[in-house]
Amino acid sequence: MQSKADTYIAYMTELFSNAWAEAWGAALNRSDAYRQAGKSWEGAIVLEAQADPERGLPETAAVYLDLWRGECRAARLATADDTVGASYVISGPLSVWLTVLEGEMAPTMAILRGKLKLKHGSVAGLLPHVHAATELVRVAQSVVLTTATTPIEPTVTADPVHHEHPRPALQSTSRVGLRYDLFPMKLWEKAKRLGIWNPTDIDFSKDREDWDRLTVGERDLLLRLAALFQAGEEAVTIDILPLLDVIASEGRLEEQLYLTSFIWEEAKHVEAIRRFLDAVGANGQDLTHYHSPSYRTVFADALPESMSRLRTDRSPVAQARASATYNMIVEGVLAETGYHVFHRILTDRGIMPGMQQVAAYLKADESRHLAYGIYLLSRLTVAHGDPVWNAIVDRMNTLLNPAIAIIGEAFAAYPIDDVPFGLTPEPFVQFAMSQFQKRMDRVEKARGSSLGALEVDTTEE
Repeated sequence: MQSKADTYIAYMTELFSNAWAEAWGAALNRSDAYRQAGKSWEGAIVLEAQADPERGLPETAAVYLDLWRGECRAARLATADDTVGASYVISGPLSVWLTVLEGEMAPTMAILRGKLKLKHGSVAGLLPHVHAATELVRVAQSVVLTTATTPIEPTVTADPVHHEHPRPALQSTSRVGLRYDLFPMKLWEKAKRLGIWNPTDIDFSKDREDWDRLTVGERDLLLRLAALFQAGEEAVTIDILPLLDVIASEGRLEEQLYLTSFIWEEAKHVEAIRRFLDAVGANGQDLTHYHSPSYRTVFADALPESMSRLRTDRSPVAQARASATYNMIVEGVLAETGYHVFHRILTDRGIMPGMQQVAAYLKADESRHLAYGIYLLSRLTVAHGDPVWNAIVDRMNTLLNPAIAIIGEAFAAYPIDDVPFGLTPEPFVQFAMSQFQKRMDRVEKARGSSLGALEVDTTEE
């Protein structure tokens, strides 16, 4: 049976050729979806595939697309001048471009994981255009598919049907007892020692004094950040319950013990941020207008959908989708980047000691949550192989765009040369990229590992 990659290779004379570039440009101009998604994109892009003779590309090839507000004004093989003058130059191995064109890896994910390199331009500059990038690739896929004689069917992973099971036998009074050596029990021990803090004990009086000295724009940015955090923490507090139930139903008592601290800590985060908002005078305000379209895509749609699905589908694939959404996207990309912003603003300026303390508690708690998420995804990958790994990758492909767009939408609310506190998006995007890539690499490493190795190789740095 001919693989998808083999099909593309058979038509390599068309990929990254002038004819293919022209066909892509024409298809973009016929696409209403791209016209809408790309209406704010102003600038040319060069996509470069490195030489790969074994796959039919004897020398490095690149295509040039002159994109302007939803229109492709030119599409051709790139010249040296094109490469110098383009707003963005993205380069990578042909094998990676094939996975992108096959739809197995979103372009955003390929860049965040370092599979594709930005030779010119910044990731922060791409933030407002992640939806346009998705449409660019989608249209490119249609061009490739129409040139191939063998249709390429999308890979669909069938989720096993869930069947109800009785509650497992009680473990702690059996011969098994409790396995203190398991990684979740180590996290449980840390949670008992390090997670004991009370939002009521935090003094926000100095925070209010500092707040009164801030500019209108600075207050707005802090309100925006706190509002995103507040709703996100409430959402995960509500939505984690089905995961707790699934782990309990499988008789994983040690994991269930740790997960009880998960929900308790998330609930404290809700209270702590609300107390900060009340202390600085935000009580009585409706802060939901800070929730951007991409924010609602993640928190109002993707998160509750993937978690509530566990009530009827407890398969390993469904568990992987839920954990990838909750741990890798919500906690790993968004929450961690958010308290990094808080740290940069408050600690660097020596203001708002109460909120500084909250951010430090959040960071410590979430580091344990992330460690468990990596453990769970790794355990599922080791035990169930490619179906689980494919589900994780698919979830990342789906949600990375809106997750990164949330960062871009937050910065886009302010003039580009007058963001409060003098912030720029680049360092925070780089931080998110680095953390995300590290964790995806860890989960991918589990594909060739063993369950025993996970107990000593899944600590959160």
